[in-house]
Amino acid sequence: MREVRDALILNALLAAGGWAAFQYIHVPKLGLAVLALVVAFNVLLPLFARNSGHGHWFNLWTFLLPLSVFQVVPDWVLSQQIGILSFPDLGAPRIGGHVPVYMAGMWVIPLFWVLLLARGSTLAAGMLALLVFAGSEWAAPIFNIWRPQNVSMHYGVADYVLLPEALLGWAAAHAYRQVSHGGFAAKIAAAAAVSVFYTGALVVSYFLMQRAVF
Repeated sequence: MREVRDALILNALLAAGGWAAFQYIHVPKLGLAVLALVVAFNVLLPLFARNSGHGHWFNLWTFLLPLSVFQVVPDWVLSQQIGILSFPDLGAPRIGGHVPVYMAGMWVIPLFWVLLLARGSTLAAGMLALLVFAGSEWAAPIFNIWRPQNVSMHYGVADYVLLPEALLGWAAAHAYRQVSHGGFAAKIAAAAAVSVFYTGALVVSYFLMQRAVF
């Protein structure tokens, strides 16, 4: 499929840049390199969408970018308030002293693939999100992007996070289906609602799996 091929090309450029960054750049410049890659992806995606005939990519990006910005909130709650997530200092500026600024745009990358491949199906989006984010959770500590702490884990992935991340994919697909043809304000509101829902799901999952005594 041409659309998937074009998306793979875009992500291959990102992967090549990421490989070069982690191969040749070191802290504290590494954090700035990661930030540059995230910014580049969020600039190239809408440009690529317009020039490749995939106009709906641009529409999707206008929903995913504010959602990614709002995702700083759950990252901050987990790292600052509960203390079960840490972001190693790679040298990038931080939001609230804890969350690297590149995280405000990084969520666009996996969620773009989830919603693109789900084709509007909330069930498919949930299943894809589980796979995509499980892979991300496994790889992140290897590259020192983020790491779970003080929680039970299997194969380097925190147990509590898997169901909420599947629900994130489901909620994002449902919200986008409602506002895909709406204005930017509607997409911002929907993105905020999804992020609040995801934050609550994370906190409930953590307390049920790690703190509750039955």
